[in-house]
Amino acid sequence: MHLSRFVPTALDKIASNGSQERKKRLTSDQLDSLEKSFQEEIKLDPDRKIKLSRELGLQPRQIAVWFQNRRARWKAKQIERLYDNLKQEFDSVSEEKQKLQEEVIKLRAVVREQATRKLGHAEKSGEEETVLESTSVAAASRKLRGHRQHQNSAEHCNYLLDVDEFNPVSSPYWALLPSYP
Repeated sequence: MHLSRFVPTALDKIASNGSQERKKRLTSDQLDSLEKSFQEEIKLDPDRKIKLSRELGLQPRQIAVWFQNRRARWKAKQIERLYDNLKQEFDSVSEEKQKLQEEVIKLRAVVREQATRKLGHAEKSGEEETVLESTSVAAASRKLRGHRQHQNSAEHCNYLLDVDEFNPVSSPYWALLPSYP
């Protein structure tokens, strides 16, 4: 046997009680007055609630619920505006980061090109010395040392230009933003 046949629900109570008041819509004058009051002060104190209920011919509970709903809408709008501002800031920072990364790539290419030119110049000098040297072993040793130095210097340049490691945007973005009230 189901208990639901014996336990009345909220809908059963409303249906059986036809005299219960239905929710009434507020008039435009009432809404204007409530909106003006909300603009003056977001919070509703008990004295103001009673005063508004008398002026507008509404129940104090209706006034309280309207203010509660209006504060929720106001807060949602505030959050939306804050989100839009943060998104614009994030987009501009991301764009700036992209430009800087492209600049770093160009600068690395310039450094590599300069290092390659120096290596080519060093190899030509080494070849001239080889002709002048009496033993080819000494020349080969010098050439190898020069090549190793160039590799070390190129690696050192790459290390110096590795800005990804020190990129300020890679830290948590939220930590860099100013706080809003």
